[in-house]
Amino acid sequence: MVEASRGTGDFAVGVAQAGLSVAPGGAAVGASMAGLWRNTNFIVDGKASAPGTGGGFELDADTAEGLYREALGLADELEQQVRDAVNLARTEPPAEDPASVDFNKAGGQAYEAGAHHVRAEADFYRGLAQALGRALGMYKEVEEQSGRDINVSGGEADSGGGFI
Repeated sequence: MVEASRGTGDFAVGVAQAGLSVAPGGAAVGASMAGLWRNTNFIVDGKASAPGTGGGFELDADTAEGLYREALGLADELEQQVRDAVNLARTEPPAEDPASVDFNKAGGQAYEAGAHHVRAEADFYRGLAQALGRALGMYKEVEEQSGRDINVSGGEADSGGGFI
């Protein structure tokens, strides 16, 4: 929502509000960033997270796990920055004069806009971590099932090993 100046020095507030309405990182952008990786095919050691979709990113298990941990760490760090920006947006003006109040209001809105942008970045990395986590879960699941199948196929399931 854009406010016109009322002649009390709140032109900066109107400009900040106009910027908020078109600022990147709003709610719609954040939602789309979170789901960006949802349909991405990650191929971990030859096992696809979305079989039949073709394409994707081919990674070995160690690299996938490293990327997962890195993306999760970045998401956590960015979410802390969002909390910090939101807290800064709540800062009270040093005085109750019109100039201090209006300047403080514009600064608070800038912090809110920044928080929205950083939230979109956090959502991007959180979505990546979730997609990699699913791919790694599928990879580990396939490996564990293969181990069970080997034991059963050898007829020595009780001994822990097969005839391979």
